[in-house]
Amino acid sequence: MDLNAEQTRAAEFAGDDVLVLAGAGTGKTSTIVARVVHLTQSGVDPRRILLLTFTRRAAREMRHRLTQQIGSSAKTVPTGTFHNFCLQYLRRWPDLFECGSLTIIDRDDQLQLMKLARANVVGKDAAFPKSAELANYYSYARNTNRPVAEYLAEFTDHDEDGIKRISAVLQDYTKRKHECRYFDYDDILHLFARQLHRSRIVREKMQSRYDHILVDEMQDTNPLQWLILDGMRDPAKLFCVGDDAQSIYAFRGADFRNVHSFTERVSGAQVLKLEENYRSTQEILDLSNWLLDQSALGYDKHLRAARGPGIKPVMVELDGDFEEADWVASDLMQRHEEGDPWRDHMILTRSAWAARSVEAALIENDIPYRFIGGTQLLQSAHVKDLLSLLRVIDNPADQLAWMRYLTLWPRIGEKTAATTISKLLGMPNIKVISEFLTDQYRTNPRLAESIAECLTCWDRPSDVIGAATDKMTPLLEKKYDDWDRRSKDFKLLRRLALKHQSVGEFLETYTLDPITESEASNEDVDDLVTLITVHSAKGTEAPVCYLIGVQPGNYPHVRSIGDDEKEEEERRVLYVAMTRAQNELFLTGTRRSHGAYVPHHNRFYQSGGSNTQPYFLSDVPPELVQSDLDIDTDPFDAPITSFRG
Repeated sequence: MDLNAEQTRAAEFAGDDVLVLAGAGTGKTSTIVARVVHLTQSGVDPRRILLLTFTRRAAREMRHRLTQQIGSSAKTVPTGTFHNFCLQYLRRWPDLFECGSLTIIDRDDQLQLMKLARANVVGKDAAFPKSAELANYYSYARNTNRPVAEYLAEFTDHDEDGIKRISAVLQDYTKRKHECRYFDYDDILHLFARQLHRSRIVREKMQSRYDHILVDEMQDTNPLQWLILDGMRDPAKLFCVGDDAQSIYAFRGADFRNVHSFTERVSGAQVLKLEENYRSTQEILDLSNWLLDQSALGYDKHLRAARGPGIKPVMVELDGDFEEADWVASDLMQRHEEGDPWRDHMILTRSAWAARSVEAALIENDIPYRFIGGTQLLQSAHVKDLLSLLRVIDNPADQLAWMRYLTLWPRIGEKTAATTISKLLGMPNIKVISEFLTDQYRTNPRLAESIAECLTCWDRPSDVIGAATDKMTPLLEKKYDDWDRRSKDFKLLRRLALKHQSVGEFLETYTLDPITESEASNEDVDDLVTLITVHSAKGTEAPVCYLIGVQPGNYPHVRSIGDDEKEEEERRVLYVAMTRAQNELFLTGTRRSHGAYVPHHNRFYQSGGSNTQPYFLSDVPPELVQSDLDIDTDPFDAPITSFRG
């Protein structure tokens, strides 16, 4: 492999544990792949090298690149996401992990179950947190390995009575999960980590399986994932690759300290750096480096452009959101008329809501685009309707799926469905249930026929989805006004299902890691502008990037102001956005306040009467950017105790 000196040093590292700080665009994937190649060539059994990633896409890329380097041996290197890795052993050793036969539920099912728990404990109380907020409390506490009450006391404004009531709802939710044999997304890591640290047998079995553990995107790991790594290392050696400057997922439970405190947690560990950037020109990196240098945190890295010099980033200030949107659309059209493909352009937004004006301008000007960060394919209502049929066949004890499936049919309300469910839960198998439903709902013959039809081809997942689609289309096209658009999604499902050996595997895979509409339809091969939220953009790049809404109130976001840790994460969000650009970077914003920029309590503020707010770019050196004066800006007008103590 063609590696630079920094990458070679990391790939051939001969010590024990190591953290590789890989700056944006420095070739971390190549380095990880080269590490596996080096280990196998040094005589390490590929089966004893564990490679953990955060997405299926990253895992697929790793496998592909490994195959190019070491051939068929790549298939024997265990490679996958944390969740899929843990789930593999929960399924293999259910008794050791004390999880028995369980069904994974997704976010929507979790919310439905939470609604039941909330109604049971608090009844109708408009002031009490809604199910989505309760689910977030549960998830954050679980992923950060904190008791719910402790998390609520530290991170929310609820009083003692409120905390007790919320805790009671979450206890009821947990009880309902156990009764239905469900476990949610967060339970997978929790069950695995709990037994790893509680059971000597589990720990010894896991520690005996691997000699090297490689981790991609270490900065995105949460406390539970750290407990898993900590429980499996020693004698296995850790090779963790990440970038503290790209840690932007605290809202998902990611723990910045997993990278920043690595050497404190792992005695004798070394830190190596990758600072040669292959993505951007030096001018883009100079602005990005400057942004990190303003932090008191000490990121201690300066990216160098292997590509050399280019064009300075441009800061464009407009009068309002619509003017900003028109400017971006106009610039895109001008570039396209001059021969640039649409796909060379990416628009990055702080949030989906902040992109509304730009999205409207793209539609108005017939600019083809895809929006990443929106609704996911398997979270769409019509898709969940279809999959409820597959779920009840796969697990006849799945009460939530039965409720969704039965209430789709005419003249079956929630009360009737609940009565039916209570009867069929005692039946021995799905064939008996199908016969019962045939007799029970003679006026809805397709209800049971759909189940029977799916059973005839159950060992062929793609055909099962085809059968389900045929049977349920007359029902669903009456439910949805935009059926022509929605029905196309089922063709994508059939194509996705071809990759799986069983329906259960298909359901499990995409419940764990829902796939986006654009990923499923391979829209990335089309000539489209990409409109994307910054939190969805890590790992992406484009020749020309427009970073919109760069203004006080967005960077840092107004909700983070006053919290040092949150403000610092906001700096990293801006850094991630900037470093997506390969050739040109535009930072656009609106004139929300005017006046001089003044330092205030070690934070930079843009002054303007009542609009005074902290703003990261208030004191940017003029030599690092072009201003809008240099260009035409208006062309149109429960905690786990570690066995380590």
